[in-house]
Amino acid sequence: MHIEWGDAGGLIGGGAGVAALVVSWLGNRKAREANRIARGGNALAAGANELSQEANRIALGANELAVEANRLAHHQDQRETEGHDVRWEGDWSGPGQYVLTRRGDHVALDVVARVVVDDEEASERVARVEAGGSIVLDFPRARQTLSRERREYREGQTGYTPSLAFPALPAFADPLHFNMHVIEEWVQWKTELGAPKEHAQEHRLASLGDLE
Repeated sequence: MHIEWGDAGGLIGGGAGVAALVVSWLGNRKAREANRIARGGNALAAGANELSQEANRIALGANELAVEANRLAHHQDQRETEGHDVRWEGDWSGPGQYVLTRRGDHVALDVVARVVVDDEEASERVARVEAGGSIVLDFPRARQTLSRERREYREGQTGYTPSLAFPALPAFADPLHFNMHVIEEWVQWKTELGAPKEHAQEHRLASLGDLE
């Protein structure tokens, strides 16, 4: 078969064009692949940065927690070794007036006091009680009972005439006859470093105050 040089040139030129298109297509494909890989790499890099920032935040939070834990441990050690001399003494200061007096050298903070006399209860909250300070609680029913007991005591003494046959005092003439009450004291407070403290005491065979 005889091919003219012109036809051969056309065939060669056409083949070169096709080859160029193929090469161009392959190049574009590789470029798109490279762009896709680059975008994936950028996303991975961004994710890595976010993870790194989150890790830094977690580490910072852990450091803050460690500092707080050390502070609390130190504070707890101080509370356990804190010197604290606080005592409470309860007594009647007058009819129906029960006083809890603070003894000792240190201050009592956030004080909650509760006293029960027989079946009557009174309570009081005080922010701060210094050495020698006191908390007064009022008992109206105890005041009425004491008034009745005083009257019975006076009547018992007035109506009694000692004799050889009956040398002993009758019941109402004996002050111990009226010492039949129960008084319960409960005080809760904190030290200056925040350590909780408690006082609890029960008085049996107690009186409601002086009969005279």
